[in-house]
Amino acid sequence: MRKCIVGGCVVVHNGRVLLLKHKKLGVWLYPGGHMEPNETPLDTALRETEEETGMKVRLVDTSGRKRITDKVASEPPQPIAMMLEKVPYKNGPHIHFDLIYLAVPRDKGRVRIRKRESEGFRWFLESDIKRIKTYKNVHEVVRRAFDYAKAF
Repeated sequence: MRKCIVGGCVVVHNGRVLLLKHKKLGVWLYPGGHMEPNETPLDTALRETEEETGMKVRLVDTSGRKRITDKVASEPPQPIAMMLEKVPYKNGPHIHFDLIYLAVPRDKGRVRIRKRESEGFRWFLESDIKRIKTYKNVHEVVRRAFDYAKAF
């Protein structure tokens, strides 16, 4: 079974989260994808979000503490969730180790999706989340993103 490290972002803007309608899976997901050689999960999350939405985003540190930094090591923004999941692709399931970050747009939140991967996009209010077609873990991660977003 294929095993992958995945980076993704829940983008929050004006009290809403951005989700994309995934073409292959037919559900709403936050932007993200497989890590490429020579990338960190942070790099992946930023790259995939820009590729899938056309937006440059800034990751939000959700740790609530001073980050460790010295001459040889630094502590990057912490993800809002780390998930080990079995993703049901048509060509067989993949095991994903997902690192999901909270992000905000660097510009005005203008979205330009790539039709190759997504059928569409929508900015959802917190009250919309429980009614959308997606996986239970995505519902939980998005709820967590709303909780963190209230703090900044």
